[in-house]
Amino acid sequence: MEMQVADKQIHKIEKEVAEIVHSFYLIGDAGNSTLTKNSPALDYLKSKTENATENATLLFLGDNVYETGIPDKTAKNYALAKRRISAQTDVAKQFKGKSIFIPGNHDWYNGLDGLKREEKLVEKALGKNSFLPQNGCPLERVKISKDIVLIIVDTHWFLTNWDNHPTINDNCEIKTRTKFFDEFESLIKKSRGKTTIIALHHPMFTNGSHGGKFSLKSHLSPLPILGTVKNLIRKTSGLTNTDIQNKKYNQLKKHLVTISQENDKAIFVSGHDHNLQYIVQDNLPQIISGSGSKTMATKLSGGAKFTYAAQGFAKLDIYKDGSSIVRFYTAQDDKIVYQAQVLSPNERKVFNTFPKNRVSEKKQQFTLKKRLLKKGFIDIYGENVIESILEQK
Repeated sequence: MEMQVADKQIHKIEKEVAEIVHSFYLIGDAGNSTLTKNSPALDYLKSKTENATENATLLFLGDNVYETGIPDKTAKNYALAKRRISAQTDVAKQFKGKSIFIPGNHDWYNGLDGLKREEKLVEKALGKNSFLPQNGCPLERVKISKDIVLIIVDTHWFLTNWDNHPTINDNCEIKTRTKFFDEFESLIKKSRGKTTIIALHHPMFTNGSHGGKFSLKSHLSPLPILGTVKNLIRKTSGLTNTDIQNKKYNQLKKHLVTISQENDKAIFVSGHDHNLQYIVQDNLPQIISGSGSKTMATKLSGGAKFTYAAQGFAKLDIYKDGSSIVRFYTAQDDKIVYQAQVLSPNERKVFNTFPKNRVSEKKQQFTLKKRLLKKGFIDIYGENVIESILEQK
């Protein structure tokens, strides 16, 4: 599928004048390597992060192991599942900055135990706090610097049927969806004035199949007409909680979007749809980097600025002046295919100062006026007369 760009935007690389203080490398849905071969996106990411500095974070945005997460060690597909996660942790091992994996829906498909098995494998390879949130809990805050905050949400925790996971909240402080929204709002408000990266597997805005946008090929599968009917049902019924039309998914979206609008430096970063997208909607930027090992068609519509169904990753650079730029890289093009400014520089605060002698003069006048009032001069001559004399001083 060809790259699509809104309004014929120019995406040439401008000369940078501000200093980059932190970079986020974003890749999602990278869990489909084979027993012997990495996905093209993973190999390309590895080549492009070899020279990354310590002031950088590598985010794996969920669906780290297809198709059903990490099974029990006795399962016949355990070796493949383990290989699929190690293909990613091997890339992270050579990365000089911090690497963090977040869960997606496929990582939950062997239950809470499977998710915890994945967490242990990642932490064994990369160390503590490399898989967040921990224990199948929904929310985590990571301080990147005094001006940059990362908020991680396990969206599948919210969307899944808790009856299928009786112990889901046993080790979590947040035990209800209402409490989750309250805590998320608290983190958003506390992060005002800081660049606030909200990492969550399921995007809040998307023009891929999970957002009801389907390719011609999809309309023809399994047969013409039947494919269209299939897509129509999927788009209108919201039967699956992986699609944004789903009632619970839509509830999550509405709440998170409304809350995030209270912070004018919030940025959503997600995977889930197997493509690269940059969307600005409801005054919120949404970066989708979900083509870490698979691709799926996408459409340029709504608030979309850029879409591309090609394996690759995104890089979000945060600058010293508070601005940020996103760049999308693809393996097949071997270059930056699109870039855009996400946040503008912080407004410079102007403080008005007064000369010390002027302040001193006013203080002297006030002191003299108090003395004259005490001695009765103002009562005799009137306040206006005294004021005019003082102004002439």
